Amino acid sequence: MNIHKRLIGICWLLFGVLIVSLLGINLGHTDTRIAVVGMLAGLTYTAGGFALLANLQRSWRIALPCAALSLFSFPIGTPIGVYYLWYYFKRERLG
Repeated sequence: MNIHKRLIGICWLLFGVLIVSLLGINLGHTDTRIAVVGMLAGLTYTAGGFALLANLQRSWRIALPCAALSLFSFPIGTPIGVYYLWYYFKRERLG
């Protein structure tokens, strides 16, 4: 497995778990809609991380939208999203 793919998978897995755990801790203090959207985003990042770590054939189908979403999650998500986009488009260029 490519080291970049594995590193991005680990980062997204940890990032997704961090989002879900922080929302779980503050569940009583946040608005329900914000909590639901945050949980969905956290679970999406976690699923993307698992897909990359499992080296699934079509893991780019979940990883590319995760990269686009994580660009807005400054300061942690932005570097992960940029790193995946760099890796994905470099891989696509090479064929």
